[in-house]
Amino acid sequence: MLLSLPLLLISAGAPRAEEGNPFEEPDESTLFRVEEQVVTVASRYAQAVDQAPGIVTVVTDREIRSRGYRSLSDLLRSLPGVFVTTSQEGRNLAWFRGVISPDNNKFLLLVDGVPWYDGVYTHAWIDSYLPLIDVKQVEIIKGPGSAVHGTNAFAGVINVVTYRAEDLRGGFVRVQAGDDGRWGVAGVLADSIPVGVQELEVHATARVLDLDGDGLDTTPRGRRDVTGWSPQRSILGRFGIRFAGLDVEIAAIDYRHSYLVNEQDDPLSVLFQQQDAFWLAYRDRFAKARYDFDLGSRGRITPAVYWQDYNDPGQYGYLGDPKTTVDPDTGLAETAFTGTLVETDKRTTRTGASVETELHLGTFHTTIAGVGVESNHVKALIDNVFEDFSDEAVRPSSFRLSQPGARITNFYAFGQHSWTASWWLELTGGVRVDRYSSFGLFTSPRAGLLLLPQDGLVVKLLYGRAFRAPTARELLVTVGQGDDGQNLFTASNPDLLPEVIDTVESEATWTPDPLLKLRGAAFASRIGQEINTVTGNDPKLGTDYYENRGTSSILGGEAEIGLRPGPWDFAVAWSGTYATDGLTGFAQYGVPTLMINGRVGVEPVEGLRLVLLADHVGQRSRAQWTPDSGRPDGPPFTLLHLSAATDALAKGRIRADLSVRNLLDTQYQDLVYQDDANRTTTADDGATVARFPQDIEAAGRTIAVGVELLY
Repeated sequence: MLLSLPLLLISAGAPRAEEGNPFEEPDESTLFRVEEQVVTVASRYAQAVDQAPGIVTVVTDREIRSRGYRSLSDLLRSLPGVFVTTSQEGRNLAWFRGVISPDNNKFLLLVDGVPWYDGVYTHAWIDSYLPLIDVKQVEIIKGPGSAVHGTNAFAGVINVVTYRAEDLRGGFVRVQAGDDGRWGVAGVLADSIPVGVQELEVHATARVLDLDGDGLDTTPRGRRDVTGWSPQRSILGRFGIRFAGLDVEIAAIDYRHSYLVNEQDDPLSVLFQQQDAFWLAYRDRFAKARYDFDLGSRGRITPAVYWQDYNDPGQYGYLGDPKTTVDPDTGLAETAFTGTLVETDKRTTRTGASVETELHLGTFHTTIAGVGVESNHVKALIDNVFEDFSDEAVRPSSFRLSQPGARITNFYAFGQHSWTASWWLELTGGVRVDRYSSFGLFTSPRAGLLLLPQDGLVVKLLYGRAFRAPTARELLVTVGQGDDGQNLFTASNPDLLPEVIDTVESEATWTPDPLLKLRGAAFASRIGQEINTVTGNDPKLGTDYYENRGTSSILGGEAEIGLRPGPWDFAVAWSGTYATDGLTGFAQYGVPTLMINGRVGVEPVEGLRLVLLADHVGQRSRAQWTPDSGRPDGPPFTLLHLSAATDALAKGRIRADLSVRNLLDTQYQDLVYQDDANRTTTADDGATVARFPQDIEAAGRTIAVGVELLY
């Protein structure tokens, strides 16, 4: 029944296709000029979107500018089935199809096919950490991807594809300015230099961003945040070359943002917790190299290595109650300020090496296979606590690495075969096996059925299993206990197993006319071995610790229609997600059951594009989870965004764009995370009240203008 849902959304009146083999791919350059774009995110090799064994969405650089997207967060908000919220640490979170996470580690972020996530929480960044300035296209899978990508490809995969020489043949400089102190300068180059009979490709990016931000307020116990701002500072540099099959790139990012939950009791607290002193930082370095051995029409063999170094410090502090002491000799009283300063030290290095092959064993068969190893070296993971402004940190720390210099290693192998059985049927099957040093083996199979029963009608029936491996934070941290014997933080558990998700999904896309596109999708997922925080009394782990004890069941569907008459572009998408927690039977915390995304675009004159976007988010479940604090469900809200872009200035040498996010300045809130929602405290009158009476106030209307000069 579930797999037949998309077929019910598509009329069966299209004419029969002509004889031939629609699975044969046209030239890639042709595919990029039409809707059927080439992607690599689904199978690690180039294939048309309709052929990919996954539910794939592609957003191009032109669409990014036309729609006013400033970050991956903006882009993801416009996709059906993806809900973007904010954490109390000031990071944006993306929840794919009702799968929630406080650390953005249940989807996988790739940059040009290489995983980008930190070594402590395996967190993926979708805010200003990673710019969209040098992006050719963003490929998004909603659904499992572990069969080819491994851990974190749990409920979705994002592949950010950057510019190469064939995309630009030159470069541009971009200047951006806007509300809330936003300013940024960037330069992008992607071109080739003749070297003998071959070409040396060079691509480089540099970007500086400074942003004060606005909103993003939360008020624990009714106290206001430091300033209500969300400042972000970022510097990025990337440089790469490609020559005779060798592809090498290095990159560096220095990014910082504020930690939102900064309680203020008095003016002195405000000064003590100013935004420049209460922060989280990411000073990260990347390098990769690969070599393509071209086998001609038979395929390729590609050895590759990568290195990622993460130095992610942080700093925050709190004032305590003043202490008064009396000198026994003089009888004079002296009052001193008290407080706690915490400096976090989080340093990890991730390395990987692999050999992959893509083989075309005849016209109707494509096989990919690979083996590899990944290692995460946890060099430091500690909170250095300075009590009452002491020069020496408290030792031992109450939050520290249980195994100094620990390594988490993984050996893996994968294979996948696609067979074009006839002009209307393609079959795909594959499996990946991972062996982690922490928990052992995990197997991720996938299977796909691709049907073209009629001209313009594509039907996908898919199954996949995916996993998320326990992180260094969940495995390797020891915590101290307070005077009451309670754990000060959640203790790690070295016996954790990976989270598991099994998903059955289907999609049908019908294009009865070049101007009209209809799409329907449905999915069912079952999650097991969820890693949750537990309150108990474990003899080794203490009172609060991580444990594999959660399950969830999720059902959902999508319906989408796109129409492009003349200069107009209309699109509307509906998505419904029904996620149920297996332990309580409650609707999953914070997940909207309904979302609607709409778009109206027009090109009134050649080179000028105007777009109005609408994002409606339905009610978000919470009341069932908060019997003590009494916090209600999250109310629905609707946001409008307006943008304009032109590439017709100075004979195409100047491009300009205007982006207005939250056009109507709608006031709405993101929910505090589940672990905090039901916390209570005692008010001055003795009443029990919510520890977090207010949620996280989201950003209001913001305007940004960008200008690019091509060279």
